[in-house]
Amino acid sequence: MTTTSSGPHPEPPQPQRTRIYFRKEKLRGACWEYEIAGGWLTLPLACGERRVLHHHFTFYRPREFEIRTTTGPQTVKRAAAEQWFFPDRWYSLLRFTTVDDRTIGYYVNFSLPLKELRANYYQDLDLELDLWLDLDGTATELDRDEFDAEVIALRLPPAWAAAVDDALHTVSAAVAATIAEDGPDLDLARDPAHGLPRFILRA
Repeated sequence: MTTTSSGPHPEPPQPQRTRIYFRKEKLRGACWEYEIAGGWLTLPLACGERRVLHHHFTFYRPREFEIRTTTGPQTVKRAAAEQWFFPDRWYSLLRFTTVDDRTIGYYVNFSLPLKELRANYYQDLDLELDLWLDLDGTATELDRDEFDAEVIALRLPPAWAAAVDDALHTVSAAVAATIAEDGPDLDLARDPAHGLPRFILRA
């Protein structure tokens, strides 16, 4: 005689999430360590697949931020951001957002290509130069003086400096081409699956 239990069946074990960390470093030695809230993405592109590490975070205190719009300046509150790290590029990209996920603008942080120091532990070495992008494509270079000072002090090797300048020109050209094709809004052509803006995928 076969009997069956009427009690609850145990839940099958869930796969354990891989924890990923990155270490953000500055040329003068300061560093911070974070756990990635996100993970690896595989992007199918015309030129082949690209792997990108995705991270997102919220700010402890939202702060007011003025953005450019087609109707003039507008003040919004910056509440969160998402960031993409590229193992094959000399930068990472941040998208700053409001509490309702409206894009405020994009921030290109020039750095060494993402490097794995040990299993699931990555290095992001900041190389001082940054680029702020309003949604209409207006680009503002940031911290050029700090970048030049690091070059003069020999903390930033000439080959790295040249690679950063090349990356800056490549990103700027990709932004200009995207605006020319899609109109003055960098969010019009964001990838629906991964959220990456078109300009950074063509850079």
